[in-house]
Amino acid sequence: MHAIYVRVSTEEQALSGYSLDDQLSACRNRLFAMGLHDIQAYIDDGYSGEFIERPALDRLRSDLSAGLIHSITFYDPDRMSRNLTVQLVLADEFEKAGANLYFVTGDYDASPEGRLFFSMKGAVSAYEKAKVRERTSRGRRAKAKMGKIVLNAHPFGYNWNAENSMYMINEREAAIIRRIYDMYLNHGMGARTIAIELAGLGVTGRNNRPLSLSTVSRVLSKEMYCGQHYLYKQRVKKVSQTKREIVHNPPELWIPIQIPAIVSRETWLAAQDQLQKNKKFAKRNSKREYLLRGLLHCSLCGRSMTAYGRPSMRKNSPDKIYHYYSCITKESGSYAISGERCNCRRIPVDELDEAVWQCLLDIASGRRSLDEYLIKNITPDYSAEIEVLNKKQTVLRQKRADITRWYRDNLIDAETAEKELQTVQKELAAVISSLAGFQSSQEKIKKPAISPAEVLNAKSFEEKRNLLLKFPYQIHTVRLAEDFEFCFKD
Repeated sequence: MHAIYVRVSTEEQALSGYSLDDQLSACRNRLFAMGLHDIQAYIDDGYSGEFIERPALDRLRSDLSAGLIHSITFYDPDRMSRNLTVQLVLADEFEKAGANLYFVTGDYDASPEGRLFFSMKGAVSAYEKAKVRERTSRGRRAKAKMGKIVLNAHPFGYNWNAENSMYMINEREAAIIRRIYDMYLNHGMGARTIAIELAGLGVTGRNNRPLSLSTVSRVLSKEMYCGQHYLYKQRVKKVSQTKREIVHNPPELWIPIQIPAIVSRETWLAAQDQLQKNKKFAKRNSKREYLLRGLLHCSLCGRSMTAYGRPSMRKNSPDKIYHYYSCITKESGSYAISGERCNCRRIPVDELDEAVWQCLLDIASGRRSLDEYLIKNITPDYSAEIEVLNKKQTVLRQKRADITRWYRDNLIDAETAEKELQTVQKELAAVISSLAGFQSSQEKIKKPAISPAEVLNAKSFEEKRNLLLKFPYQIHTVRLAEDFEFCFKD
């Protein structure tokens, strides 16, 4: 049997004019001219030649190993593959199986010179494919730099203006979005409550369906709704014939696009601030209130502490739930894997809540001084260190800007830019971290304190909790033996 292999991908069919019928006809004529008639066609329609895994090619290789195929004909070497390595692997496999290899566009010579020419054609084919990708990418980036949207993602709240490649506000959907922000910021509703409330009011999104929780969450978090949109936040990397990997680009490679704003930037920023507060102080379905939830830090390792309830099994009476504050390293599985567990013991919730609040009452009434509990940092002169770090930060930021400019001007590709930016970003992060530490020590910022009257007049849990949320100092605590201790840090 004599095999014909033809392949076309959507991209190649549009750009190169290859068609399956033309390839099949040309390959058959090539075999007929040699007097060969027992022909079997193997067709891969819509598969990239970059990878060796292709259904029809897999069947061909299986039949080849079974000794059913005596010759294999391709229209051109790039129909075999556009990847030089794959071409060489397949050619070697065909040779070892004793099958003759033919091309319509030229003969295959197994001599060293013929293999060299074959390799050169494969390299040229790979180069041409890379150039097509580069030209396409360059055209899209150039369009983005002109302030135009490259691809319509159909975001809720916007229509598409194809002529200008830009989003336009959909007034009906925009009114819903503004209502969502109002419910979130002015009425204290969460995303789930908003979705339920809107559904109850008969408010629908696209396809006449109620807005989902994910849609409401995206509306509250996406920066595009205040007029700032970004392209090239991520790219798709093809890792196999059917598998693609999403790679997140560094922020420096993002291309900012101004689009019509539905809410003001101040409103969007207020929503982001509230989202962070909600995340930090979320009850996470807890069945009781914790006065110090989200406010405690471990004195041993400095990490946050979490609150939880632990049941105790009893034989002759109902189970009892004991509530504790514990260092996050003892409760999170990620710290167990990394071996970073802290030695801090768990602290009973009621005892610590009562002790901290009583401490504040004593300070407010004048029975104790805040200085007894407050740990202040010493502030030596770090002017010289700050100056050096500021200069280094300027140099690194300029280097980062240069790399970004080179990428946008198509002087370097995305992978090279990402690698260089990662190196610069690591150095910059270290500099910024050191600089922040020195500046924090150099300049003491006076924080607003809660008044003694507010503390003395707070009776309910909500009043106490709200005052603690405004407390200007971190609360650090530890339990090494039976007793625990705590302090305040600025």
